[in-house]
Amino acid sequence: EKYIAKYYNPRFTTPNHLGKILEVLVHLKKFNVPRPIPQLSGNVLSTIKDRSDGAENEQILGYLVMYGFIPGKTLCFDKKEPSFWRKLGKMVAEMSVKMSEVKCDDFERCHPWSPQEYYKTFEEFKEHFPQDEVKNISVDAVNETLKKILNDLEEFPQQIVHCDVNEYNVIVGEDGEIGIIDFNDTIRSYRVFDLGHCIAYMLEAQKCDLMVGRYIFEGYSSVIELSEKELRMLYDITIARFTLSVTRGSEQIHSGAANEYVAKCVADNTTFLRNVSNLGRETFNNVILGI
Repeated sequence: EKYIAKYYNPRFTTPNHLGKILEVLVHLKKFNVPRPIPQLSGNVLSTIKDRSDGAENEQILGYLVMYGFIPGKTLCFDKKEPSFWRKLGKMVAEMSVKMSEVKCDDFERCHPWSPQEYYKTFEEFKEHFPQDEVKNISVDAVNETLKKILNDLEEFPQQIVHCDVNEYNVIVGEDGEIGIIDFNDTIRSYRVFDLGHCIAYMLEAQKCDLMVGRYIFEGYSSVIELSEKELRMLYDITIARFTLSVTRGSEQIHSGAANEYVAKCVADNTTFLRNVSNLGRETFNNVILGI
């Protein structure tokens, strides 16, 4: 087992939200996810405070949690056999079933990467969307897609979701085991988004190989049967997630706040967005979903 001390910025994480994340991780203990490790006091969460101005003016600088997780390496861009992708899809679905058991009525959270906030986030940053580079996706088209997602969501099942199953958050153990890390974006949202995000990110990492998406879907659907309307949203989720990634990254570049990593991500994500939009909804649904 490997160990890491994870810092949480109080600007983005409240004790209530962090407590809910820890509750979810404990509930997922049979899966290869980060394991919160108690301190000698029995507490899992440490609060970092600045008392330089006296106890009455102490300032919370952040929160610290120690985690244990399986030894291995992040998936990144490694090529894998179909059986691996099916296993990943099945794990995402099984975790989704388990997370649906956790009470989530008090787990609302405003977050720019929350599916409920997609439209609002794009509206804020849309002037930075590199429309000329993506070529066949206009700002108006993105707006229509995000409005459609927002309108259709009301019919879909809600629960706690990971919300960020990407290639850097999948750990491949030394014995081939699969683990999923980084639950910091965990929120109450719609179950279809964990499958949608997983397919979208793995397609980007695997150079738009739609068969990877097909295998992930096969593994997922062996556990959860989504409605046809949920399935038909997967293409929109792919477009929406990467549109936001490109738009927010471009805004950082424009404001001078971006580093080399952000600049590379924007370039790679723009290429992927252009490629997947060139393939189109019909091909995406036909190859991945068989519809």
